[in-house]
Amino acid sequence: MEIECPHCKTVLTVDGSQAGLVLDCPRCTGRFHVPVPMGKPRVPGTFFGPDSYESDPQVGEFVEKKFSAGICALLFGMFGLHKFLLGLHSAGLIMLAVSLSGVVLTPCLLVPIFGPFIMWTIGLIEGIIYLSKSEDQFYQDYAIQRRQWF
Repeated sequence: MEIECPHCKTVLTVDGSQAGLVLDCPRCTGRFHVPVPMGKPRVPGTFFGPDSYESDPQVGEFVEKKFSAGICALLFGMFGLHKFLLGLHSAGLIMLAVSLSGVVLTPCLLVPIFGPFIMWTIGLIEGIIYLSKSEDQFYQDYAIQRRQWF
């Protein structure tokens, strides 16, 4: 496949097996991420459902989680439910533990209330980010790179 170096704009021919890797440009030695081919949507403008992508149904299944993860982040962000939906279990457990410990310890101390508030704020921001990303970028960030936060 052919891709363009984001630094020097040279068109490079890259083997399909290198998709998802970080390579060095032979001309400018700049590092860049080789995108994973996503396939074309079967119906223009349709990005939901496991059958919406021709090349890989797993891409469609993951992209289908974008809307539900975004809504869960907006509504239940402080508990990390959206992290569990995307398979990011360690980040989900951190959010859940901070929120629950803050709720449990709040009657004893006033300071732990900030933990759930911070987790709620993170969930709100992540929900907006999930819903505003394109399907391709959402897949790259959370399925390929496994980005835990923001």
